[in-house]
Amino acid sequence: MNLPRLGALLVSFSVLISSPALAEDGGPAGLLRFQGPQAAKLRQRVQNRLKAASVDMLPLKRVSAVSRKTKSNAARARRLGASALVRARVRKSGDRWIADVEVRNDQGKRVSKFRRASSTVNRLGNRIAAKLLDTGLLPIAGAQKDQPAEAKTGITKLDDTPEAPPAAAPDQPKLVIRPYKGKGAGRVRTATVRALRDKPVTLVPNKQFAAEAKRLNARLGTDDGHVLPARALGVSGVFEGDVSSEEGIWSAYVRLVDGDSAKVLAQNYYEGGTVEELSANVQENLWSDFGKQIQRLEPKVAVPVAKAPETPAPDEEAEPGLTGAAARHARRRAQKKPAAVDIEFDIRFEHRNFGYNDAQDDLRDYTLGFGPGVGVKFQWYPGAHFTGGVGSQFGVDFDFKRLFDFDSTRDGLSFPTRSQEFLIGARWRYPIKIWEPAVVAGFGVQKFELEAADPPAEPEVPGVRYRFLRLGAALRVEVGAGFVLMVNGAYRFVFSAGGIESEVWFPNADVGGFDLGLGLAYQLPLGFEVRVATDYRRYFFDLNPVPPDPPFVAGGALDQYWGLSVGIAWRR
Repeated sequence: MNLPRLGALLVSFSVLISSPALAEDGGPAGLLRFQGPQAAKLRQRVQNRLKAASVDMLPLKRVSAVSRKTKSNAARARRLGASALVRARVRKSGDRWIADVEVRNDQGKRVSKFRRASSTVNRLGNRIAAKLLDTGLLPIAGAQKDQPAEAKTGITKLDDTPEAPPAAAPDQPKLVIRPYKGKGAGRVRTATVRALRDKPVTLVPNKQFAAEAKRLNARLGTDDGHVLPARALGVSGVFEGDVSSEEGIWSAYVRLVDGDSAKVLAQNYYEGGTVEELSANVQENLWSDFGKQIQRLEPKVAVPVAKAPETPAPDEEAEPGLTGAAARHARRRAQKKPAAVDIEFDIRFEHRNFGYNDAQDDLRDYTLGFGPGVGVKFQWYPGAHFTGGVGSQFGVDFDFKRLFDFDSTRDGLSFPTRSQEFLIGARWRYPIKIWEPAVVAGFGVQKFELEAADPPAEPEVPGVRYRFLRLGAALRVEVGAGFVLMVNGAYRFVFSAGGIESEVWFPNADVGGFDLGLGLAYQLPLGFEVRVATDYRRYFFDLNPVPPDPPFVAGGALDQYWGLSVGIAWRR
């Protein structure tokens, strides 16, 4: 045999040995250039998430360079040695980012297409990456290392050991009954379990299902978060339910969701006069309502599933770049629903300054340095105990402040002094992520009165007791790292001012007022907050002395209060 023929045989033999390996290892995946606004940022986000999930990815620069020189997807796949190519078109509709994604194989043919949407580009990238992993079309780096040697080389190993038979397909579908939501949900879920336990189905314990979801980094709170653990356990369908009670009627909305998608296969509504009656109704009728659809489910074999990238849930993601305590506070903020109760106790210090303008008589001004006292604030949104929607936006408002009793002094005389304020009203809020703007309306009374001295002497300073209607606004902003900024302001429509309007002082006086507040809170575990705040209240008078013989003559007066408070609050 001459050398040329021997060389040709050796080359042919090496090709035969290596060609199975080439077929087995289809090459890495590549992200083609995305199109639309923020496309480059979204592409980079998807690339990072897929690499974090151990997907074998081509460098973006290399994919872009090859894409510019070739037109067809098949040619691009050949030049890149890629097993899959991904392209996306991005657009924004209102406050939502939307991406239409397609996956092509090594022949350039489209093998998958889907759409994902989210409120931010980063979250959209997370959802696209999770769905791409879910398709099973992307190569996992290092996966081939776990294959037997003959799979890598294409050479069958001679062995007397018989090959293990493939796992037999189950003869009945597996179902998971997820925890139901709402008051009384546990009883209704138990009724669902009892209705199915003697039927031709296999019930997978929810505890096992949740543990598998955690292992796979799957978010069960999302629409398709159940898909990965369902595939890993061979689950064909998932039961979900919502229970509520309104006007003496208990109701349950039960649905069967496909294990491979977020598609609702069947749904039914049940009612009862009590939760026990509702549960009995569910147990008695569930199989007749869902049985046919359950019997159509195809029994599935559990398959290995790659982990999804570790990302916060769409509504729980911390801001990019935050770590440690700042990230924990950001996730806690995203998880919270609107608070139903906000109650605060504080220690206060208050300063008062009362003075006249254009006074023609010997009228005394009044100044209080800083008087100590206490305060209580209470906000309650009854609907927030049951819903996070419109019903949670309406509440009641109460505020009480009081200085400890003290004596004001003049010329060696002491005058017992009382100062307090209370507000009560209604409140409407509109929470938007970290923002919680609110509108407030209510009634209030504030007094600051000096009593006669002993021995008898008048304080020569008029007492005030303001009665007013209050209309204003408030804003609560979670600025990050657990800190919350609080701002409020309101106008006070004063319809009575107390002693200063008496015949002894200024019977024709007109008065108006307003208040402002600024505070900072730091969030603690279990809904507690430490708060520091300052407030300012101002009343302005047109005293209107009427000739010919007014008691006193002055053009106007200002009554101002500055407050500083430190307290603890509970907000849940």
